[in-house]
Amino acid sequence: MQYLEPRTDVPAKDDWSTGLILQDLRWGATTLGGIAVVTGAFGVACLFLATTPGNVGAMVVLFLVTFLFGLGPLMYRSETRAVRRGLLDQPWRRVPATVAEKQSDDLHDRLLLGDGTVLKGWFEDLPDMVLERQEVFVCGPDASGKAVVRAAGFAKMENARAGEKADAETHPARERVERPLGRPLDDEATLKAYKGMRWGVRSWLWSAVPAGLGGVLVLLSLFPLAPAGLVVGGLMTALGLLGVPTAIEISRWYRDAVRAVENSAQWTPVAITLFPWQPNQNVAGLAQMPGGLALVQFVIPDLNVVANIADTGVMWIAGTHGDVIAVGVPRVPVLTFAAVQPDRDTPKEDPIPWIQRFRQPDFSGLPR
Repeated sequence: MQYLEPRTDVPAKDDWSTGLILQDLRWGATTLGGIAVVTGAFGVACLFLATTPGNVGAMVVLFLVTFLFGLGPLMYRSETRAVRRGLLDQPWRRVPATVAEKQSDDLHDRLLLGDGTVLKGWFEDLPDMVLERQEVFVCGPDASGKAVVRAAGFAKMENARAGEKADAETHPARERVERPLGRPLDDEATLKAYKGMRWGVRSWLWSAVPAGLGGVLVLLSLFPLAPAGLVVGGLMTALGLLGVPTAIEISRWYRDAVRAVENSAQWTPVAITLFPWQPNQNVAGLAQMPGGLALVQFVIPDLNVVANIADTGVMWIAGTHGDVIAVGVPRVPVLTFAAVQPDRDTPKEDPIPWIQRFRQPDFSGLPR
């Protein structure tokens, strides 16, 4: 199988897929950080207002948003340590590797490289792909033992550090088991992504709940009068209600995608060519579907899925339901969905709803 792989003939920072990862992290940190600064400033201003229920409620909401959105820049600092250390100034190295058995009391994953190096860290879903492919992409370790790793098929990097040589003896290698490509839900990684997709059916809650809470805050701010509560509650209610129609539509898309995966008996690879991406537009492409050439538009594009398509020219369909297809990557825990339009060959220039712009990755680094 072909998967997304970083280039090994240029410095890692010049590899387009690595640049795409960094660009997406930077965009998220900038957007979330800006919101956190604004809400934090207004939250501090609320400290000087009268302690009425409405003002206190507004302050709680503002500081909660500040805390949650402020995690974005902190995560960006952590996930881009490799850039600051200069690790990405060197090319990615394709290294034979396997995965060590994880002890019950061990918090770290361990990769056993072919040259005897042991790298450990929190690698989430990468070890299964490393075990499957028996290889990993590495930059480092540097003089202090720090490194960064990638696995085929994943549009993300993980920090690592060199472990002790003795770890290879105390943590034996996991045995690789052949995993034939069958039903999408027979794949553990896809099953994990499917469980997350089922929560998408309830996407309408992301608009309905803030609107309801905003309404409660407005009521609390009427008697006694609390200007801060009225403003914050009013904004929450207005934004929530404006997003309800889009959220309901997205829930319908998710519901159809879930049915598509549930009824699918096999993965279906199709050739696809992506159109150049434009900000605030859907990711789209022309795909050679079983019924003929068709326009495919990704409603909720996933960075891993789109990057794999851009690198390999292949889209893996995990199921079809009406005009909706579920799209993923075998053995990678990602699933998204797309709309199929057989009667069109060019995407319509229709900006995506504002509520989706906060969660759409930055695809400007895709190769043209």
